Parts: sequence; structure tokens; C-alpha cells
Amino acid sequence: MHLWTARTDDLNDGTIASRVAGILTADERDEARRFHRARDRHQFVVARALARLALSHHFPVPAGDWRFARDHNRKPFIAAPEISPPVRFSVSHTQGLVACLITLCAQAAVDVEKVEPSGDLPLVASQVLSPAEQGALSVLSGNDWTARFFDYWTLKEAYVKARGLGLGLTLSDVAFELASDDTIRVHFAAAINDDPSAWVFWRRRLPPQHTISVAAEKDFDGECELILRPVKFDGARIAPEA
Repeated sequence: MHLWTARTDDLNDGTIASRVAGILTADERDEARRFHRARDRHQFVVARALARLALSHHFPVPAGDWRFARDHNRKPFIAAPEISPPVRFSVSHTQGLVACLITLCAQAAVDVEKVEPSGDLPLVASQVLSPAEQGALSVLSGNDWTARFFDYWTLKEAYVKARGLGLGLTLSDVAFELASDDTIRVHFAAAINDDPSAWVFWRRRLPPQHTISVAAEKDFDGECELILRPVKFDGARIAPEA
């Protein structure tokens, strides 16, 4: 698994989006225009551009030639060109950071979030966290509480995206146990109908304000190796982060 990340804090999202919009298809640019907020529109353009540029790093296909589609659950996949063995990708974006996961694993996904406090978070936590997760949060406060909430949130979102079931899963039925040595264990309620031992999870906090998580189904050889590729946008290209 190759995890490509690019920070957009140094440049305005709109500045980057204007540089890379040319490698998107007309349909993608139309989809971007459907976002009401400029920030959301720019983040969509930048995230989709990162996916195209990262895929073209691995395969001899011009960045503008990739064609994407969505399945019945709205999960994106590569429609053309045909790559064998099948390659999967997952994109995620938030204010200041975009990420693209490219993998040969059976199912995998990435989720990123900006870690910032909000008065709504306790209510959200009561709705999406398991009793055990809520108990772990109850002994924390302030920034520690907020950071741990987003640990749980990004792990859950990555798993849901990897399964491709979207709203078909109840987030509180997926419970994560985060050990002091960064070991991540997951527990599923019966309704999830999945085997915890079939999955591997990875989570990291990226200073100053982001959390990124990956969920991947183990392949027949065991766990997929995760390779980190932090880059920066250089015009309509990406370059290794210094």
C-alpha cells in the first residue's frame, strides 16, 4: 500500500486547485462545481488531482487519462485503463491535508481529519462511539479528549470506506481499542458480520492538527506493507516533501 499525502496549509487550496484543475476531466470539474462552498470545491479538485498524479507515478498513464466511476455505494474505482492485477485507490481530504491510498490489497481505505474542538463533538461521540470507546474518552479532557475522538472517528471512517457500505454500517458497532504501544485492535458487534482478525489498521497524528488512519483487509500473504509518500504540489506536479 502506498499512502500519498500532501499538505495544503502552505498554499491556499484555491491556488493549488487552479494549478491542477487542467488534469481533471470535464465531468470531474462539473462535479466540483456542485459544491456550494469554495473550500469544499477546491479540496475535491486537489484530492482528485493527487490521485491522478500518484497513480501515474506507479503506472505509465498520463495523469489526465485516468477514468473513474462509482459503484452502487458511491465508492470510486478505476474504470479505465484496465490494470492487472486490479488496483484500488481511496482519497480523503480535509482542511490543510489531502491523502490518496493506492493498493493491491483486497479492500483498503484512508481517512483524514483536521483535529479541532467543537461543541458538537460530545453529542457526536455519544452517537458513533461504542460504550467501551466512550469509557476510554471519559478519563480524558481538553485537547487529549479531542485528539482521541478523531483517532476513533478516522479509524471508523477508514473501515467503513474500505467495506464500501457507507451508511449501511452503524459506527457504534465498530469498537477500537488503542493500546499505549500504538497497537490497534478492533471489535465488531454481531450486526457487522465481519472477522476482526481479517483486518489491519494504522493511525498516525500529523503535526500540527491532523489525524490520518488506514484500514486494510489482509491478503492471502498476510498484512499489506504500508509505504508513506509525503509530497508537495509543484505546479501541476507532485514532488517529494523536503
